[in-house]
Amino acid sequence: MTRETVIQNILTNYGQYISKEHVESMVDSGKEQGLTYDLIFLMLKAQLSQLAGEEFYCTSSDMAKALNVSEDEINRLIEESREELAAVGENPDDYFRTTQSTTYMM
Repeated sequence: MTRETVIQNILTNYGQYISKEHVESMVDSGKEQGLTYDLIFLMLKAQLSQLAGEEFYCTSSDMAKALNVSEDEINRLIEESREELAAVGENPDDYFRTTQSTTYMM
């Protein structure tokens, strides 16, 4: 993902809540902090979806790419987190949901 792609995607989906200048500033600030554009995008999307009253969704592959780790590693961390949440009486489905994926080849 590039800087321009992050800005365009955020403005397309949340432009009614935030100005282009503000998005650009946050993207540049995240990059200065050493974050990847994929991680910046997910962080902004999470914050803005909360502001918009929407539920934030991303896939384990999105998180793996954003954090520069393998999808297997992210899935392992999610499973560990689900166990920890269940151990303290929390519902892991409030944080992580398993969905079935369908793949087509043509």
